[in-house]
Amino acid sequence: MSLGTSLALSKDSPTDVDTNLSTFDLRAADINHSEYSVAGLTLPSERKLTISHDIGKGGEQRHLIRIDDTVVDALLVPATMSVYAVIVRPSNTAVTNALLIENVNRLIDFLIEGGSNGNVTKVLNSEV
Repeated sequence: MSLGTSLALSKDSPTDVDTNLSTFDLRAADINHSEYSVAGLTLPSERKLTISHDIGKGGEQRHLIRIDDTVVDALLVPATMSVYAVIVRPSNTAVTNALLIENVNRLIDFLIEGGSNGNVTKVLNSEV
């Protein structure tokens, strides 16, 4: 199942996903890699979503979801920040989609604990 040719993603907390949407349009795709970007940004600004799949040396599946955002400071110097998650699924059949989804939900719960992204702020401030 493909994700489609465009994805509307919110920059707000997951408790309010209906506002501040950015539309990522499909720019390139092959069997193991899809790349989306936001149209209309003034260069060198760029916002890109990448989804890719790979098989590791031990036969494990690696699934990458990544957002890169290039912003420009007051001196017009570009800087790119990245946020990504990698889901590693070992070849062992005991690891099911349901178990992986549970752990994705736990990670999201940790990040947004308290509804105000409190643990994200703590991580960015090197508090945890």
